[in-house]
Amino acid sequence: MRPNSIGMNRIRKCAPEFIRVTLAASLAIWAAYSLNARAEITTTKQDLVVQVAPELKLPASSFEQAVGQKSLPDSQLLGHIIERKKQFAKIDALVEHGQLIELPPPSESILGDAGGLRNDLAEHGIGFNILNISNFTNNYLDHDRHNPQAYSGERPTYSSILVAGFTYDLGRVGLENGQFIFGIGSYYSSWDEVNPSSKFSYTRIAYYQSLWDKTVEFKIGVLPNELEFIGPFTGGTLVGGTQGLQALIPYQVGLNHAPISSPAANVTLNVGNFYNKFGVQRSISPDGMGAEIDRHLGELDLHVDHAGALYIDELGFKRNATPGTPYAWLRAGYIYNTSDYTQFLSSERSGNNYAGYVLGDYQFYQFDSAIASRGLYAGFTWMSAPEDRNLFDLYYGFRVFAKGPMDSRPFDMVTLEYGYTSYSDDANKKLDNYHVSNADDSRSTSLAYNMRLAAGTYLRTGLSYVEHPSFSPDVKDALNLQVGLTLFF
Repeated sequence: MRPNSIGMNRIRKCAPEFIRVTLAASLAIWAAYSLNARAEITTTKQDLVVQVAPELKLPASSFEQAVGQKSLPDSQLLGHIIERKKQFAKIDALVEHGQLIELPPPSESILGDAGGLRNDLAEHGIGFNILNISNFTNNYLDHDRHNPQAYSGERPTYSSILVAGFTYDLGRVGLENGQFIFGIGSYYSSWDEVNPSSKFSYTRIAYYQSLWDKTVEFKIGVLPNELEFIGPFTGGTLVGGTQGLQALIPYQVGLNHAPISSPAANVTLNVGNFYNKFGVQRSISPDGMGAEIDRHLGELDLHVDHAGALYIDELGFKRNATPGTPYAWLRAGYIYNTSDYTQFLSSERSGNNYAGYVLGDYQFYQFDSAIASRGLYAGFTWMSAPEDRNLFDLYYGFRVFAKGPMDSRPFDMVTLEYGYTSYSDDANKKLDNYHVSNADDSRSTSLAYNMRLAAGTYLRTGLSYVEHPSFSPDVKDALNLQVGLTLFF
């Protein structure tokens, strides 16, 4: 897990690319205000906040009852949301279907329908979205830093992912409730040894179909299953940030994730608020992200050295917030991977890998507001994997968060989270033979605030105190500042 010195040269070479990404992000913030102002329905003072928040993805008809409650805060704002959702109904209907993780629709984006582009494309059944997520992490405790870097943030660490996605309504060619999905993306990281950068690759080439009013859904093609299962993002939305610094076990056992996609097929059965989702995919390489990224067009390849089929099944209960009915999402799943993972003590290939997980989030208090998603939430995460072949063998975490903490900030979110990670005893035993004493576990406490700056523009800032932030020996505790900018175009 220790990075090597070769990567330092790659960091220096990639630095100008990060500068370009930073400048582009700054330009996008400016565009968020200028383009959003042009695409609004009206020109009232409330225009900047009348866009649809990512958690408000229900049809406009679902909000009609709340609008009549004029005495509640945000009633007028909710009325504006309904009108905008009606305006964008045809465009929003073309978002990618079948994902458990919510992304803001085009009505909540920087471009909106500026110039009528999205509306013109929607007339032909075509939808598109562009997503950019940039993150910065840096430790601010004063102590010596390792060379090479031992953990994210020990030195200023930057990353950025850019994804463009397109959809086509197959109902226009006779496949009602069907959708063709295509996407490309790239990833940049300044800590290239552990999180290697990736040039543009295919993130999605898939066919989606629903039957019997979405009682059954299936999706087949090249997919990032990170958005299809588990829900590892706080609040059930991509802008909420990941749950915990090291909730990495599903990826560790081979679940694919952007920018590393692979051939996959998923089937979902929906019964009311209950669902069961089963998937099979080509596992990412058991030798890590570097081995996966180094292969040209590897995301399309069914045959990878030591990699086999990964199976995942998830049973869940998911209910959106409505006035008087709180949000709830409880899910549990199991991952079985037929790939050959190297065992720590024997150095032989294992023949399989597996993990289990349970997560839950519940809105235990609704604010006195017309926007039902505003309120106080609590959640937990538990994940486990065998210690003989996985560096992280146990993770659990607890979180409390508030959506819309103030009437003036109805789409912000504040989060307090604690996470515990156990490092493999077998990995430690192997290093004991070399008289190296590594960490047994890691603990983190994080406080973060997600701010909606404008339509499609979210800024996340947070502080995390991390005990034993790396498995590497002699690594002191860290106080990491984390800043993330998420842009939806």
